Amino acid sequence: MTISSVHQLLGMSDPTQDVSKGRGKSELGQEDFLALMVAQLENQDPTKPMDNNEFLSQMAQFSMVNGIEDLNGNFSNVSESILGAQGLQAASLLDRQAIIETDSASFNGVAPVEGVIDQPEPMGQIEMQIRDSQGALVRTMSLEPTAAREISFEWDGRDQSGRSVDAGNYYFAVAGAANGQLRSLPVAMANRIESVSLDQTTQRVTLNLANGRTATLDDVREYR
Repeated sequence: MTISSVHQLLGMSDPTQDVSKGRGKSELGQEDFLALMVAQLENQDPTKPMDNNEFLSQMAQFSMVNGIEDLNGNFSNVSESILGAQGLQAASLLDRQAIIETDSASFNGVAPVEGVIDQPEPMGQIEMQIRDSQGALVRTMSLEPTAAREISFEWDGRDQSGRSVDAGNYYFAVAGAANGQLRSLPVAMANRIESVSLDQTTQRVTLNLANGRTATLDDVREYR
C-alpha cells in the first residue's frame, strides 16, 4: 500500500501539496504526516515491504512539512519582534519635533515655529508669507540670502504689527528671486509628535502631528 492509497482511503489530500498555505481540514501537519507513515508501515504487505528508497523519500517529505511549519513560526516571531521594536522607537519620539515637507505648522502660543527652506540655487531675495487657517495674511518676512542648500528659519508667533497671534495652525509660502525670475520654494515645517499609531497588518508606524496631519518615519527629515 502506497501513501497515496492511504490518503485516498482516509479521504485526505496529499501532504506534499500546498503545505505552505496553512492547515485547513484537508491539509496535513507534521503529526498527521507521521501518523500516516506509521499506518502505512503497519498495513504494508509483508511479502512486498517498502524499499529503502521509498521510505527515505517519505521521510524527506516529512522533514519538508516540519521545516515549513517551523519556518512559518520563525517568520511570525521575527515579524512580532520587528513590530515591537518599531513601537518602542515610536514611543521615544513622543513630544519631539518632526520636520517634514508640509506648508503648515501648529503654533502653541508660546514657542517659536521652526522650518527649513530648500533652494535649488542661490536666490538674490527670499520672501515668506504666513497666513492663518482662514487664509488671512498674518505676516510677511524677508530672509537673508545665502548660498546654503537649506535655509533654517524661525517665526516668533507675531504678526506684522508685532502682536502675538493666537495658537493654531498657520501656513507658510516661500518665494525666491534669481536671475530676474520669481519661483516658489519648497518648505518643511517642524510639528510636535502628539501620538503614534502601529498598524499590525502593514507593520507601519504613523506619526500623528500637532498640525493635524500624519507622517511615516520615512517622511521625517529631522527630529528636534
